[in-house]
Amino acid sequence: MYCISLNYKNADIDLREKLAFSETVCNKIISALIKSKYISECVILCTCNRTEVYYCGEKNSDKYVIGLLAENSGTEEDLLLRNLLIFHGDNAIQHLFKVACGIDSMVIGEDEILGQTKRAYMYSKENNFVSYELNMIFQSAFACAKKIKTKTALSKTSVSVATLAANEAARFAENVSVLVIGASGKTGSTVLKNLVSHKNVSVKATLRQHNSHLKFIEDMGIETVDYQKRYEYIQSADCVISATSSPHYTVALYDLKKHIIGNKKRLFIDLAVPPDIDASIVNIKGVRLINIDYFERLAQENNELKADSVYAAKEIISQDIDDLKKDMIFHSFLPSLGNVKNALSDKPLEELIYRMKNNASAEEFSAFIKILKTFEAQE
Repeated sequence: MYCISLNYKNADIDLREKLAFSETVCNKIISALIKSKYISECVILCTCNRTEVYYCGEKNSDKYVIGLLAENSGTEEDLLLRNLLIFHGDNAIQHLFKVACGIDSMVIGEDEILGQTKRAYMYSKENNFVSYELNMIFQSAFACAKKIKTKTALSKTSVSVATLAANEAARFAENVSVLVIGASGKTGSTVLKNLVSHKNVSVKATLRQHNSHLKFIEDMGIETVDYQKRYEYIQSADCVISATSSPHYTVALYDLKKHIIGNKKRLFIDLAVPPDIDASIVNIKGVRLINIDYFERLAQENNELKADSVYAAKEIISQDIDDLKKDMIFHSFLPSLGNVKNALSDKPLEELIYRMKNNASAEEFSAFIKILKTFEAQE
């Protein structure tokens, strides 16, 4: 297995923005990969902080994958090569486990990445873009994430970017009026849940008329407003949080200037990649804008508190990957099991032991002898 990763650790927000593909573009890329002669299985994970391609394919197939990423992002291949991380074999498996378990996230222990990884995997599975190998690896990663959540404190005080954003909004003033744009998305809905837990916050959420999430939002007691009238509501808001997957600005300088009256202090929080909010709005007096990179510093404080849990999680990951590799080795051996069993049926044990001694490494032979001795203990 291979993994090509562009994430918050190795790329700035400008480059991540170019590879923050829509679902349509992701589907286009994955279809092209599967149709090629280089790739046999593939899953694409695309979030605000990472774009990753997990696949099984031929040696040097990374050149083809990177070429497609460059073509669809309008980015030069050389620039991507300077910023991408390429994992292979055990390293690729380990990276996936860390991602799914939340210890590779900007906010360590956040839960959203597991759901995002599951959705990416399910899309590939439902479209027959994965078979035994990736199925086995991804399912094991999900099981490991569940085990870590149960056995460690990594997610006991779960903090996500959405949580941090809601906390930032609640601290902005004694009583805060917040407008959330993109409330029906995964990040937006998580922001809403966190906002309503703050007693000093009143919330409005924009919805498009055809949106099916209306009941979910109204059940939380949140007033919904027409997305097309968002600028009118920004005038009365103290804080605006935007988290959509739109390719266009949800808040543009030109339109905002026409609706803001006076110099009231306002906080704008942009959780989208590519950005939802025109960075030029900071030229308006009283406006403060923070984006997803701002939360990296806040996340670092959370990460330091979870250092012990990260160590425990890595130990679990190491054991689960070892079990996974043994399962995969055994699966590949199954077609030969009958023939080997027949071949050994009339041969003395000593012959098998000497053959192992002659062909295995000292470490392998030692492990083999140790296993044989377990039978002695059963007598």
